Amino acid sequence: MEYLRKIKINPGAEVSGDDFFNREKEFISFRKRLMTIKHITISQIRRTGKTSFMKEFIARNTNLPIVYIIVQGCQNQHDFYNEIYGQIVEQSRSKKTIEFLRNGWNTIVEMAPENPYIQLGKLSDTTEEQMKKYLIKILSAKEFILFIDKFPDFILNLKKNQIAEPFLSNFRVFRNKCSKLKTVLTGSINLSRTIKTLGLADKLNGYKTFTFPLFSPENSLLFFQCLLYSEDYTLSENSIEYIFPYIEDGMPYFIQLLADEVQQLDFENKELNSENLEKAVEKVFKSEEFGLEEFHSRLDTYLKDENLEKPAKIILSHISNDELDFDDLYAFVDNHVSKERLAELLNRLEDEAYLKKENGKYSFLSKLMAGWWKEKKHFDRR
Repeated sequence: MEYLRKIKINPGAEVSGDDFFNREKEFISFRKRLMTIKHITISQIRRTGKTSFMKEFIARNTNLPIVYIIVQGCQNQHDFYNEIYGQIVEQSRSKKTIEFLRNGWNTIVEMAPENPYIQLGKLSDTTEEQMKKYLIKILSAKEFILFIDKFPDFILNLKKNQIAEPFLSNFRVFRNKCSKLKTVLTGSINLSRTIKTLGLADKLNGYKTFTFPLFSPENSLLFFQCLLYSEDYTLSENSIEYIFPYIEDGMPYFIQLLADEVQQLDFENKELNSENLEKAVEKVFKSEEFGLEEFHSRLDTYLKDENLEKPAKIILSHISNDELDFDDLYAFVDNHVSKERLAELLNRLEDEAYLKKENGKYSFLSKLMAGWWKEKKHFDRR
């Protein structure tokens, strides 16, 4: 059970230890799944703390043979398997993980006697096929749990070079051959949607989804209070009533941004009122470089690359004022996109934490984001 305590304000950064907030139920549930399911995807929109969750889970479960890799920068299969291979090499040399590679580096050497470079610990002279061959030997002899972060981003990188399908086919064969390997995939772009859009859903049909929840409205308020408490601020009754609609969405990153603006304003009175918080909200709306402007940069790049900038602006400008269903939105942008492209765009806007869909209607996920859009990005909605 969480309680009021000091948590450092650090928007966008990974958190651990005492700064990790309220995921005890998820840790228990995820560990149970990991013990019974071979392959898992962690699903949730961006900036909700999935990477921090994975790393904190690893820190709390040092007895499990977990290898963690980030593959966002990988451009091809060779990069991907090289990243796995390199991390297993590092794990095998670590005293902390000696239990699951009992003889350390010697275990790998024994499994790959035909490559003299293995004995020297060199990776650069090992081909992709050799790496996969050695990995299959290792991962069939020793139990490993492979956490792969930014996996959907990697698949989209492969899509640009038209090599996503062969990779996923080969990865499925690789997993099947590695009899003692478990994998956990995650990223800030919805993996299931990404694979389905590419027509490759059958390549990951052995995966079960673990849904990573947003904070409840009550925990969102408590999290905000903990962040302010780290700067010795408290909230008056009227300030809680004012701020609650801006934080009840459960997005930890947005809550961190708002707390950061409060501390930068440096109010002398440590009990904050609604007027104090209104100033902080206005600062979030008007921020030029950091905050939501920086958060928007990734979506902005995607929209320009996909030639979806204008329909996205039209959609978001309308939704910042009204809840609308798919047909309503299509009526505004039918000159710019097909229904299929609109569906893809709306899915991406959900993944990017702009929109939510409830009872068939779309609205902004966060009142904070909706207000920022009106202030900074709103334009003629025709």
